[in-house]
Amino acid sequence: MRFEVKPYGADAVLLSFGDEISLAIHNQVKQLYSELRNYAKKGIRAVIPGYCTVTILFEPKMVSLNEVVELSKNIVDNNKVQDEKKYKVRIPVCYDKQFALDWEVICDYTGLKWEEVVELHCCNEYLVYMLGFVPGFLYLGGLNEQIRIPRKSSPRLKIPKGAVGLADNQTGVYPLETPGGWQLIGNAPVDLIGVNSAVVEMGDYLEFFPITKKQHASYSKQIERILVNEN
Repeated sequence: MRFEVKPYGADAVLLSFGDEISLAIHNQVKQLYSELRNYAKKGIRAVIPGYCTVTILFEPKMVSLNEVVELSKNIVDNNKVQDEKKYKVRIPVCYDKQFALDWEVICDYTGLKWEEVVELHCCNEYLVYMLGFVPGFLYLGGLNEQIRIPRKSSPRLKIPKGAVGLADNQTGVYPLETPGGWQLIGNAPVDLIGVNSAVVEMGDYLEFFPITKKQHASYSKQIERILVNEN
C-alpha cells in the first residue's frame, strides 16, 4: 500500500493513504506510527496519526524530507503481519434524556425508538481509529448503520465534558467541555485524559455499557485498559 506525500514547510510532511476509513488502512497507519516513534533520536520529533494519514514533524538539521519519506516507504514495504496485544476498554454511559440532548432528532432521523438506539449503540465493539481534535477525543469506528446520522448543521458552542455523540458513521466521547457538532446521545462520567496522556489509545477496542442517572452522579471508577489477548 502506497501513500501520497504532502510536504508542510521545511520540517513537516503528511503521508496520506487515501480517504477511506477502513481497518486495513488503520493497521497501516498504526504500524507506521509505531515504527517511526523509534527514530526520535534520529530527528523524528513527533508522529501524529489520523484516520488515513500520518503527519511527521522532523528536525531538518538531522534528517531531510527525502530521508523521512524513504524511511516511511521502507517501513510500509517491509510491513509484516505481527502478533499484537489487544486492549479493550469499557466505558459507562448514561443515556437518560437529560444528557441525550439530541434524542428526538436521532429517533426522527432513524425511525427507531430511543430504547432501540441505546441498545444498538451498546451492543457494538468499537475500534479507536484516532484521537483528536482536542486531547483525548475518541474517534470510534464500527457504528451500527441503523443509527448513523449526519452532524448538526449548526454546532453547539458548548458541549459538556463526557458527552457521547454520533456523527455520520462515527461515535465519540468529548473529554472536556468544548464546542462541537455531534448529535448527543448520553454522557460518560469518566476522565479520558490522564496525568501525562490520554487514557485510551489508538488501536484499542471499546465498549459502552449503560448506567442510570443515580449511578452517573456517583460514578468514581477509573477506566481500565484490559489486555484481552497476547500472542
